[in-house]
Amino acid sequence: MKKILTIAAIFLFVLVLTYMANHAGGDQPSGYSFSLKAQKVLACNDKEIVLVDPHYHSTRLDKGENWPDCSVFQPGQVDDFYLSRGAKTKFEKIEKTAWWRTAL
Repeated sequence: MKKILTIAAIFLFVLVLTYMANHAGGDQPSGYSFSLKAQKVLACNDKEIVLVDPHYHSTRLDKGENWPDCSVFQPGQVDDFYLSRGAKTKFEKIEKTAWWRTAL
């Protein structure tokens, strides 16, 4: 009986530790890179930018210090944005999107 209780206690302890480890994560760490493909600039100012994809889903981003001036973004031009997370979204680079992404 004592062996069964010991094994059950160890099993329960492992389950509790697994649960705590899975739920202990927080926000993505600073520097987490991501990309937004085939985006048009809908609105831009010094503090934020609003992008829209071909399916008309908009994304609002708080701009970090390293973003280029809003005049860089041509109206109606479809671009791929490469960004990274932090307190504010950091700009890495921009590329003209592939022709087949705009055709979708």
